[in-house]
Amino acid sequence: MKVTGTVWTFPQDDIDTDQIRRAVYSHLPVSEQAKHCLESLDAGFAASAQPGDIIVGGCNFGCGSSRPAHAAVKALGIGAVLAESFGRLFFRNSISGGLLVVPCPGIVAFAGRGDRLEVDTAAGELRNVASGASLRFPPLAAFLNDMVELGGEKSYLKARLARDRELQRR
Repeated sequence: MKVTGTVWTFPQDDIDTDQIRRAVYSHLPVSEQAKHCLESLDAGFAASAQPGDIIVGGCNFGCGSSRPAHAAVKALGIGAVLAESFGRLFFRNSISGGLLVVPCPGIVAFAGRGDRLEVDTAAGELRNVASGASLRFPPLAAFLNDMVELGGEKSYLKARLARDRELQRR
């Protein structure tokens, strides 16, 4: 999967799900939740973020509860979240929900706010468009790429079942 976008940096470690989307907004439609995404760290982020933008985070991004904070990020149209590492639940919830999240050691030192990055998750490489500098990371498993490209776990499973039914008919 390939994504190109402008970087927003949140380099601090241990950004938890309540900082991504505060619990007080959980009763709102996800489109409204998105308007408050990461507001405790950057009050203007949600209003300024553009579809396809990339969030860069530090270690343990999305730690904490299993709240579906990823849905607010996805509703903003964020193209990918790259972080030094992720909270396990946030990583799986994001992939299952169709949000591209990529563990990318060294990303905080590599990318600055406003940089344009090209991310290739299958090859495990990202490139700074302006400088040409590149950074390697462990490629995502093919099925995780497929899951995100299809919009999440439900769409992925439906596609797999349809493919399996087609193979059985032959």
